[in-house]
Amino acid sequence: MSNKIKLYILNRYSVSILCTVVVTVVCIIFFYVLSGFTDVALRVKEVMDRANASGLQPLPSDSKLLSMQKSMLSISKMTKEQIELGKILYFDPRLSGDKQHSCNSCHNISLNGINARKLDNVANHLATPSIFNVMFNDSLYYQGYINKTDRADKNTTNLASNNIVSRAVLRAIGAPNEMNSNITRIIDDITKSEEYMSYFMRAYGVKVKITPEIIADSVASFIMTLNTFSRYDDFLSGNIRALSVDESEGLGIFIDNGCVACHNGINLGGSMQPFEIMQEYKFKKLGGLESDSNNMLKVPTLRNITVLQPYFHNGAFNKIDDAIKEMGYIQVGINLSAKDIKKIILFFGTLRGSLEPIELPILPFMQ
Repeated sequence: MSNKIKLYILNRYSVSILCTVVVTVVCIIFFYVLSGFTDVALRVKEVMDRANASGLQPLPSDSKLLSMQKSMLSISKMTKEQIELGKILYFDPRLSGDKQHSCNSCHNISLNGINARKLDNVANHLATPSIFNVMFNDSLYYQGYINKTDRADKNTTNLASNNIVSRAVLRAIGAPNEMNSNITRIIDDITKSEEYMSYFMRAYGVKVKITPEIIADSVASFIMTLNTFSRYDDFLSGNIRALSVDESEGLGIFIDNGCVACHNGINLGGSMQPFEIMQEYKFKKLGGLESDSNNMLKVPTLRNITVLQPYFHNGAFNKIDDAIKEMGYIQVGINLSAKDIKKIILFFGTLRGSLEPIELPILPFMQ
């Protein structure tokens, strides 16, 4: 055999070995990368399973949501015409006692359902809770004046036992520190307006009779459309890629430290829970709000929390990291690390959702 032939065979053999080595290395690297991804996926899936098992729930799907909305309303059936009428009433300042303040004055839709007013440590002033996703609360008002389990509320008519939003609307219309109005006067003004009556007839038929209940249900039907679906909901519904690793770790820290004991359900809050369990809130006297007779306060929703400053019922904290640290201290009795707080904030960011654009209504003519 000639030397050229031997050299050719040797070169072919060397290339073959080299190719085998390269392929083997690539396979090993791919295996470890794939294993790493699999490990991460398993960790995120484990957090998802713990979240679902801990009482956290996503916003219901469209069909389930509509069924829930209809079950909560005694008169309105969530038709397009009823929702549009509710929107007109929501933005109409003439329903208030001084005819200057609408529902939107305090629950400003452009400001995520709050008024975002800095309270400046003024006594007897409280932060306005967001109107978004409010239909998923079990209680309304800081001291739980309105609850789903009640059959009647002070200063309101006796609506359906679970009609929490409509009942809150009626209370707000007459409350001195809210709209400070008179429902009888409102009904009289609407009845005298042909244009306003045309909207009611379009929504409820030509024989409609204007009552406190129909006004409350109409406003509530609009409010109950102000729900914000988020990446968090997508995650709880089974999409493992909806949250990043750090965001899911923040959710895990949130669960591990017992935050879900109060911030649970669909709205991550909205029920009455004990306040100052481990330590006294250092700004307790600010705002003049006391817990109820059982030392309970309504838990605020965490949905959209990163854009709902100021925090706490009296707006004592403007920075979310300070609010988280204080809450961990007074409720759980722990000092959360800066690293854990950062990851919790990342998780909170996944709770931010958005609404479809809302066109402001042209209000009907009223004498």
